[in-house]
Amino acid sequence: MTATVCIRCGKVRVLFKKWTEKVDGRGSAITSEIYVCPDSECQKIVDEKFEAMRQRRLDSENRK
Repeated sequence: MTATVCIRCGKVRVLFKKWTEKVDGRGSAITSEIYVCPDSECQKIVDEKFEAMRQRRLDSENRK
């Protein structure tokens, strides 16, 4: 896998969590991974920005 960088500070992101699950308990196993910025303060700011974007999108969809 190619290393990704933080969209805010440019540092290489690190693996935070990795898990494997099956949809409805059957079928192929799916492996999911979450990568975060190594700077926790920077990650908090990025999370807040993404939450604000998600909330704006939901508000826009609810207005339709």
